[in-house]
Parts: sequence; C-alpha cells; structure tokens
Amino acid sequence: MLIWTEVSWIPNKHYSGIYGLMKLVLTKTLPPDLQKVIVLDTDITFATDIAELWAVFHKFKGQQVLGLVENQSDWYLGNLWKNHRPWPALERGFNTGVILLLLDRLRKLRWEQMWRLTAERELMSMLSTSLADQDIFNAVIKQNPFLVHQLPCFWNVQLSDHTRSEKCYKDVSDLKVIHWNSPKKLRVKNKHVEFFRNLYLTFLEYDGNLLRRELFGCPSETDHNSENVCGTILIYSLYPSQLHV
Repeated sequence: MLIWTEVSWIPNKHYSGIYGLMKLVLTKTLPPDLQKVIVLDTDITFATDIAELWAVFHKFKGQQVLGLVENQSDWYLGNLWKNHRPWPALERGFNTGVILLLLDRLRKLRWEQMWRLTAERELMSMLSTSLADQDIFNAVIKQNPFLVHQLPCFWNVQLSDHTRSEKCYKDVSDLKVIHWNSPKKLRVKNKHVEFFRNLYLTFLEYDGNLLRRELFGCPSETDHNSENVCGTILIYSLYPSQLHV
C-alpha cells in the first residue's frame, strides 16, 4: 500500500497539501530499528551544528517522546481575527517545523492509533486541518502533555505572518534555527529579515570546491611531512542512534 494513502483521507487546507501530513506516519515508514530522528521542514535554515540539536535527546525524561518549540504566533489562542477557530492545543501550541522524535518509544505507545483516533474525533467538528500535521500533533499533545519535551525557542525561530519570535532572542547571534514558515518565504516582513535572508543565501551558495582550493591550502600528495587534513570529512551518522566521525 502506498504510504500517502495513510493520510490522504484527512482534508487539509494548508498549502503543503498531502505532503504536510506525512510526518504523522514516520513511525511506520522509517526502518523499525531506527530509534530516533530529527525531522525538519524544508524551509529551515540552520545557523549552528545540527549535532547540538541531536544532543538534546539526552535531556528527555519519563515518557517524553517529542521535542518541540512552542508556536510563536497567537494562532492556537484563537484571537487572530473574529470567529477564528483553531484546532485544540496546549496554550500557545507547538510548531512542528523542527521535531525530535523518539521512534522506538512512540511505537510502544501505539502512536499511529493515538493520532488517528484524535484526528477522526476532531475532524467531526473541525472538518479539515488548517496547518496540516501540526494541528493533529497539537490535538494529541492537548490530551497527552507528558509526551512533549519543550525545546528552547532558538531551535525554531518562526517567521510566520503573525509571529512574535522577536521576543525569543536579544541578538540574532543567539539563533540556531530559522524557520521561513510563511507562504511569503524570503519576502516575509521582519526587522531582521535581511540578516536571515543573507544567511540563507550564504548556505545556498556554499561550494565544497571553495573550501578545498582556497581556504585549507592543501599540501601536495608528495608532501609526506605535512599532515593532510584536507581529505578528512566529518560524517554525522544518525542511524541508528550514534554519531560517528
């Protein structure tokens, strides 16, 4: 059975379409021996080493299986406009652009049944999702708050149209992850948007040849007295559960 059929029954108004719901089925689609994973939206820009985020898994306690940053807009408070009726959420809710998932524990908790029953119940009155998987994740968390390990806000600084993310940081140098979660993407309005945009474009234009040819000054193959670090590559293997160099 095609995996998209697992979520195609859910009416979704979000611009991401059916793909915005696929995070719900990762416990089923990923290999059963994969214990944990970091899940990122495609509109994420990292300003730090992702290994720092991986290390946060060690801070999970008890039945915590989801690492999430609080939503940085008033969307789930239901006060953005008259008659605005969002899906249920715990206070401000959580944003699913950056998720730490403990897959092995989620499977033991019967995650697939948990989110399906929640979605079916809420869709009877909500009729469709507005923010795709995020609505369903939040509805589940509303009923099971013990599932969440709340991440510091700098791990998902959200640039949505109604964001309050500027309250999250004092200086842009504090940021670790920038999330362009507005349909406007790079055209979003924010007082630091030029800095954010330049950071994104810098990563976009990175070229490994530049590092090899101009920055390291690699010795020749015949120079046996020099320590050749130019061919050394750090590989972060996040499968199944360790970092390897």
